[in-house]
Amino acid sequence: MKKGRLYILMICFLVLSLAGLAHGWQGRMGGMGNPYGLVEDESDFLIHPFGIANGEGLKFYGGYSFKYRDVLDWDYTLTTFTLGTGTLREQWPFRGSGDEIKHDALAGAAFPLGSGRMGLFFNYVGKRGDFSGRENEFDNGSTFFHEYDLNSDLDAFSLRLLYGLPLGNIKIEGLPMGIFKFGGEIELAYRNEENKSFFNRDIGGGSRIFKENSPFGEWQESRNTLPFEFPYDSRYWEVFFKGSLGGTFDPVRFAFTTKVGFIFGGDNRLEHNRLIYPAGIASSIEMDGGVSGWSIESDFWLRYALSKDLSLPFLARIGFQKKTRDGSGQGFGFLYDGQNFDYKEKESSFNAEIGGGLDKELLKGTRVAAGFYYAYLHDKYGYAILRQPFLPSFDLDQSAYPNHKEHQLTLKLTGEKEFSPSFTMRMGINLFYGWVKENFDASYTRFIGLPPSRFEDTISINGSHWGVALSLGGTVKFQRYNIEPFFNLGYQKQDLNGDGDRITNLPFFNRSLEMDKLMRDWSIGGGFSVKF
Repeated sequence: MKKGRLYILMICFLVLSLAGLAHGWQGRMGGMGNPYGLVEDESDFLIHPFGIANGEGLKFYGGYSFKYRDVLDWDYTLTTFTLGTGTLREQWPFRGSGDEIKHDALAGAAFPLGSGRMGLFFNYVGKRGDFSGRENEFDNGSTFFHEYDLNSDLDAFSLRLLYGLPLGNIKIEGLPMGIFKFGGEIELAYRNEENKSFFNRDIGGGSRIFKENSPFGEWQESRNTLPFEFPYDSRYWEVFFKGSLGGTFDPVRFAFTTKVGFIFGGDNRLEHNRLIYPAGIASSIEMDGGVSGWSIESDFWLRYALSKDLSLPFLARIGFQKKTRDGSGQGFGFLYDGQNFDYKEKESSFNAEIGGGLDKELLKGTRVAAGFYYAYLHDKYGYAILRQPFLPSFDLDQSAYPNHKEHQLTLKLTGEKEFSPSFTMRMGINLFYGWVKENFDASYTRFIGLPPSRFEDTISINGSHWGVALSLGGTVKFQRYNIEPFFNLGYQKQDLNGDGDRITNLPFFNRSLEMDKLMRDWSIGGGFSVKF
């Protein structure tokens, strides 16, 4: 009999997973701008698995969210001044724009199992980005017009298994009696990522070079779009493990969770094609490799109750992740025939956030909360490629391209009002301002002729990054289920500039560099969640 009920439960869950959609956060949080750590919500168990032990009976969750992002400007300009000749030699203003749409869906169920509760959830994330731009290159009095297109696609599927277990009352010396819960989670995810680039380069005299997925971050930036997106086609699996502990020492409640993840079974492929038009001279490279990486992050939340209707929430988060893609293969055609290629691309990010605020119930059914947070964001990208027959013909090492660091302050304001037992409205405002510094370090060597040509670029730019996001949402309660729609609108701008140097083994051709970088975008999104 018990086995039969379990089979019925699993069938119900599978039907909901395939037919129902849900946002990774409950719609209540979406309507307040996702103030995690500031406002408590039932969906907190998606971060701290022990929280799933709080429920009773069988519950199903479903919903859907989307986000449309319109990138108004995705630009950068690099100007070089040749010291030996005293002339402005080249200027490369890239002017790009585009849009991106993202879907996020999660469906699942929570039910009693043993002394605790289990949750089983299916998640899908999809993203499609389409960007294009122009570049005008000025070189020795001549003007060349280039065009480029960038596409970014993502499909990610994951299955999450959560379990929460009440541990009961536990006495710790020096503290009052505490009530503890323990939780854990295993997540298995499959990701399919692809970045594609196409560059249409004017070389004068009515001739053009068409380059697809160029892996060469050449010393002349006008020849590629590597500063925007590196091309690749990657598929890999990830597995994540969470351990979670929560408790109450009246008047304090806390939650602590650590998550670790590993990439396995990764495949990576990069196909580069090059054509000179109208001469019809074609070349190509095919490189196959793998994807590897790991991640770790921790979340700590604490709430101190000053009174029945006033608490002080506190949040601390820290995380690090690293991902490496590589490949090797042969070249074909006029330019690459007989050449062997090896490349490695590295991405890493370190994020830390800390802050707190006030969570106040003004009247029954009316709540406001405000929090102030500091975040440190450090994203680093590195890339290297080696081309060799019997001796290397060139090598490229862009160990920091770019190395992005940002100090960010965020103000979160939220509120909700219950107008009746069946209808609640809520809103949220997020304001942030960041101080950004980026370094671009690259070296390039051509082993052609004597002596070999060697170039080293070092550029440092800095500036501001700020934005605002508005959210509206509500809850409509029916007899057996709740629906929570929400709407989001946002705008952000990043404006950086600075200078640097290009040092060569031919000092007469050393150059000073100036770089400007601008990105502006606005976004609109929304969705709903349902619980029954």
